Amino acid sequence: MRNNGGGHYNHELFWKCMKGGTATKPTGKLAAAIDSSFGSFDVFKSQFTDAGKNRFGSGWAWLVINADKKLMIGSTPNQDNPLMDVSDIKGTPLLCLDVWEHAYYLKYQNKRPDYINNWWNVVNWDFVSARLDS
Repeated sequence: MRNNGGGHYNHELFWKCMKGGTATKPTGKLAAAIDSSFGSFDVFKSQFTDAGKNRFGSGWAWLVINADKKLMIGSTPNQDNPLMDVSDIKGTPLLCLDVWEHAYYLKYQNKRPDYINNWWNVVNWDFVSARLDS
């Protein structure tokens, strides 16, 4: 159940976190929350990228809002997510990145950092903002 349920939830969120076209930066309340939590968008982007790049094996990178309404970045192995009791990072997922090889291997082979750098071009900031607002 953990693997199948986690895989379904994570992938459903992952696809909604992206849209065609070239993404810009977040605006409004989300941009302010990112600046407040991480100092700047560039610092956030670097930390999130590192969470994905440094995940050993298969897993996910996450931006979550915790119970204290603070934004946090982390990663989980396999199909785990921040809603699970076993997760080191806990909170409501706002943004996720699939770093399983199946997400990038055909185009990027073993170059996960290249995949992540290009993924920033398709982030659906409107969707992420709506999750923060809800």
